[in-house]
Amino acid sequence: MLSIKRRALLLVPAYSITIHKSQGQTLNKVVIDLKLPKDTDDIAAVYVPLSRVKRLDDLIILRHFDYKVLVTKPTKSQFAEMQRLDKLYMETQMRFSQWF
Repeated sequence: MLSIKRRALLLVPAYSITIHKSQGQTLNKVVIDLKLPKDTDDIAAVYVPLSRVKRLDDLIILRHFDYKVLVTKPTKSQFAEMQRLDKLYMETQMRFSQWF
């Protein structure tokens, strides 16, 4: 006599997407691997996937990653641009003070 047992496997429908393709999207649940190649220091490669969800409960990070990647200092040109934008904000606020 032949005996057969059947087991059900839970499958979760999923898909993968590149970081660049995910820019501008809000996703319901995200599982990410933040392990970057050693020659990469692109902060966008870390920030973009972290910012795709609205709540931290909807985010799963697969493995440990170097936290220092998130705290890189801005370059001189980035810092100069931030100062320019701050100055522009102050000038705009003074010029249109009745709306602030």
